[in-house]
Order: sequence, then C-alpha cells, then structure tokens
Amino acid sequence: MCTSYAPTSCQPYLSLLLYIEVVIVYWYVRMWYISYIISSYFVVNADITMNEYSKYAALADTIKIEDITSCKRKQGILKRLKEDDEDYTQLWICSKDQVHDDLDYDFDNAKELAWLGYYLGRNSMVKKLYISSDLTNNSGKDVFCRGLGNNKSIHQLSFELFDLATGQILRMLDQFINSNLSQIGLNECQLGTKGIRQLSLTIGDCNRSLKLFKFRGNEIEVGNIVDIITALSMHPQLERLGLADNRINMGRNECTALSTLLRCTTTQLQLLNLKGCDINDEGLDTLVKALPNTLRHLDLGSNRSITIKGWKVLSTLLATTDSNLNKLHIDNNNVGDDGALVFTNALVNNSTLKTLGLRNSGITNEGWAAFSRLLCDTSSVNRTYMSNHTLQKFRGSSVDALVNTYLALNKKEDKSLVAMTKILQHHSRFNMEPFFEWEFKVLPLMINWFANAARSVTTYDQKTSRLKLSATFDFIKEFPMLYVEPMTRQEIAEYTARRTVAGGSSGVGTVGRDSTVEGSCNEKALTLMDAR
Repeated sequence: MCTSYAPTSCQPYLSLLLYIEVVIVYWYVRMWYISYIISSYFVVNADITMNEYSKYAALADTIKIEDITSCKRKQGILKRLKEDDEDYTQLWICSKDQVHDDLDYDFDNAKELAWLGYYLGRNSMVKKLYISSDLTNNSGKDVFCRGLGNNKSIHQLSFELFDLATGQILRMLDQFINSNLSQIGLNECQLGTKGIRQLSLTIGDCNRSLKLFKFRGNEIEVGNIVDIITALSMHPQLERLGLADNRINMGRNECTALSTLLRCTTTQLQLLNLKGCDINDEGLDTLVKALPNTLRHLDLGSNRSITIKGWKVLSTLLATTDSNLNKLHIDNNNVGDDGALVFTNALVNNSTLKTLGLRNSGITNEGWAAFSRLLCDTSSVNRTYMSNHTLQKFRGSSVDALVNTYLALNKKEDKSLVAMTKILQHHSRFNMEPFFEWEFKVLPLMINWFANAARSVTTYDQKTSRLKLSATFDFIKEFPMLYVEPMTRQEIAEYTARRTVAGGSSGVGTVGRDSTVEGSCNEKALTLMDAR
C-alpha cells in the first residue's frame, strides 16, 4: 500500500485521490445549496400565496360582486357560486372568443380569476369543471389554484382545446387534482413529452381512484400513450376508459400495455373506447384475450387495419356465455358481407348484445339478409323460436326495413312474447309430427300456448284460432282412438249420471229401461276399444 512514507512514484496517485475527494465535496455542497434555495423559494412562494389568499378571505364578506367585474354575465356566475346555487353544477372557464352562453366564464384580469377561484373553493354545488383557457400567465393564478384546492364538490375535470405541452397547469392544480377527482378528461389538447410525463405523474398520484379517464383527439408523440396507460394501473376502480381519435398507432407495445392494464388492474371496467386508434389484427387479438367480463360497451370504430381475421377473433367474445357486452360499435371499418356472416353466427345464442354499430362498414343486401335470418329464421317454427330476440339497434344507414321491424319487436321485455309474435307472423301451419312420439301428453301444452297467444298477441286472433284447430286436428287424426275412447267413456258416465238421477225420481221401471240403453252404450264403447 501507498502511505505517507511510500516511494515518490506513489505520490501522483495520492494527489489524484485528493483531487477527486475535493471535487466530490464541492459538488455535494453545491447541490445542497441549490436544493436549499429551491425549497426556500417554494416555501416563500407558498407563504406569499397563503398571504394573498388570506387577503381575499378578509375581503369576502364586504366586497361587492360589481367591484370584481363589470360584466353582467360574469357577475351572475360569481353570484351563483357565492350563494351555492343548487342548479349551477358545471362551470366552463374559457377565452373570450369561446363564450357561448351565460354559464361560460372568461377573465380579463387577475382579480376576476382570483375571485373565481376563491368562490369555487367555498362552493359545494359545482360538480364539473371545464378549462379551455390558459391560466398560467395570469397573476391571479396562485390565488385561483389555492381556492380551487379547497373545493370538495367537483369530481370531474376536463381540459378542452388546451396547450398542455409543458404540463405547468397540471402542476399548478396538483392539490385540487390529488384530493377530489374521480373523472379526468382531455379533449383535443396538445401534449409534448413534458406534458405527457406530467400527466402520467398526475394520474399516478391521484389520491382518489379514478372511475373515468377520457383522452380524445389529442396530439401526442408516438409511444407516449404507454406512459399514460401505465399510470392508470394505479386505479383499479376504473369504470370507463376512452382513448379515441388521438392520431396514434396502437401498435404492439401500446396494445400489450393496455392488455396488461385490462387483465391485471381494471376489475370494474364497463366502457372501453378505442375508436380511431389504428389497431390491427395482431393488436385486436391481444386485446380481446384481456377484455374483462365486466365490459358493457366496446367501441372499435374507424380501425380500418382490422381484416376478417380480426373480426373472427372479436366474434369469439360474442359467442361466449361469459360476455356481458351490450354495445359494440365497429362503424367505419372493412367488415363487409363476410364479416356480417361471422357476427351473425356468433350472435345466434347471444342474449346480452343490444346495440351493434355498423355504419359505413361495406355491408350489402347479402349481409343484411344474414342479419334478417339471425333475428327471425323462418325456415321452421323451431328455428324462429330459437332466433335472436335480444339485438335491438343497428347503427347503419342502409339497414333493411324488415330488419328494422324485428329490431323494434326485440325491444319488448317479454322475450317469449317476442318469439310468439314472430312465429304467428311467419307461420300459417304448425308441423305437429315431431310431437307425436309423446302422443296426447304434449297437447295440453300446445293448447295453453295458443291460449297465451290469443291473450297477448291480439293482432293475430283469427290466425291463432285457425292454427289451434289445425294443430288439434292433426293430433286427433294421428291418434283417433286416444280421442274416441276417453270421449266415449265421458259420454257414458254423463248419460248414466243423468239416468240415475231421473230414475231416483220416476221409479224402478224407468231405471230398468235406462239400464238397457246403458248396456247398449257400453257395448258400443267396448266394440270401439276392441277395434283399436
């Protein structure tokens, strides 16, 4: 080892070690000083904000709304906020050129923005807040954010047409976002890498689990959506997720991240909107395998890279008994007649899907004919009965008129009545031959069915009566002795009963005469039974 008594050749190494040690100490002190300055700045800034907010609180009881702004519209809004108007449940903060009605608030100076934040902090009726105007350059922003942070009623925050490239507004509203929100929306906003990073941090840090996240029509860079999807893994209570029309390519990485979220985190997801995400067959296959059975609404519209291969994968979701999906939108896609046939086959035994969006999907009369057979297969009574009686709405511009008739009929809650109506509408005669193996055992059930039809479907009264007589005749024609024997026994019993009563009142001679007649009837009955 080199020591102070080491040869001169070791001294350069000692000097280098000493230099390195001095540099480390220098940078350590420098970083400590910088962190001290930064923390001191934020503490001082927070104190300044608190002092400013306290000034507004001190003036709140004496200041007049007219002294805050001269605009009647904004005076009305501030007054309703101050008085906790129960009918005033949503507020839109916008620029002057975006004002459309008396519910929109724009600000011309720091006073108007600061007082808006103060009154929002004391309000308990506003539930939804929309922001489409930049607050970051207004000197009243700190008091506004401080006041908004005190609000406990707002549960939905949406940024509309907003430039979030730097993410500064998200940092400003950190206290408010972390404490209240269950719904966050960003619509047609601009987000750079910094904005996406800050949004991801904001989502991940939300103290209250999000139930809705809507991210629609935004401009983001390729791959950044993965950061947002990953941040959503902190919210297992998510019920609605919208990622539509963001001009992004949901490739393998994006679909894998989303499938991981769906499979491992979201246990209560009911709506998933992936419209216009440029998903292909491979991505769809990855997602379908991960979709939770809690899902009720799925939108895959405008994903034109999906082919018949992808639609076959999606159709398996509809064919399973575990599916609870009641709305599926695949509008503006290359579905075509082949895809229509795939979906009709999958929906034969489906009892949950009520809405199927097929607008601009390339389906011709051949495809609509397949949907018509799905809703009412008229090839036999049994197939009509087993048709789909659940599907109620197609979103399509060229839906066949007969299909629309069936869809309207399917809206009735009593599905047995729906099936009964379709049967009476399309069948003039029932083939009873398949029921002959049970002989007369099935006849009471059949008669009861016609009785229910007569009560429930009054439109076909005469047809119901004819069908009932025709079906009954088919049974009697096939089994005449099964009908004659009990009828003959009944006639004998009724005749005997009448004669017995009459004999009791007329005397013995009458009874003896009737006995001869009864014997003749019994002989007739026995002859009929023997003939059988």
